[in-house]
Order: sequence, then C-alpha cells, then structure tokens
Amino acid sequence: MHRYWRIEEVLRELEVDREFLRTLEMEDIIHPKHTLEGELVLSAEDVERVRVARILMEELEVNLAGVEVVLHLREEIVAMQRQFGDLLEHLVRELRVRVRKQ
Repeated sequence: MHRYWRIEEVLRELEVDREFLRTLEMEDIIHPKHTLEGELVLSAEDVERVRVARILMEELEVNLAGVEVVLHLREEIVAMQRQFGDLLEHLVRELRVRVRKQ
C-alpha cells in the first residue's frame, strides 16, 4: 500500500518551504498528485527524495544537478539490491530442490 503525504505534512515534517518543493517538481525530481478532493499530495517515495535533496543541498552544499545525480544513483543501487535479493532467493530455492533430490 502506498502512503501519500499531504503537502502541509511534508513542509512541516521536513522543514522545507513550498518554493523548494516547486523547484524539485520543475526539475522532475518529485511528482505531486491531486486527490479526488483536489488536495496536493506526495508519495512516500517522493517524500524520501525531498528528504535526501534537503540534506544534500542544505547540509552538504550539493547543487541541484548533483542532487539529481545522487538520487538517480541511489535509485539504481536500490534496484540492484532488489535484483540481487531476487537472484539469491532463486539460488536458495534451486539449492533446496537439488538437496532434496539427493
């Protein structure tokens, strides 16, 4: 189940301003959605991108282009971890089948 955050929650919890969110949206880093009631929300994944972007920009003084690169590499690493986990599960299943046949 996906968790969505209201924009007000994001602003308060992550201590960012609307302009920061607009900048991330214009750079295609986050993708706000409208609820049926017309309220603007962010997915949990987008909220995590905002959190990381804020840390990179405010605490580590990384520029916006650098933030995009870091976020992209981070997402690739997560995808590779999932693939590795899937491969490991497959190998364990294969090993169990072969052990049972002996």
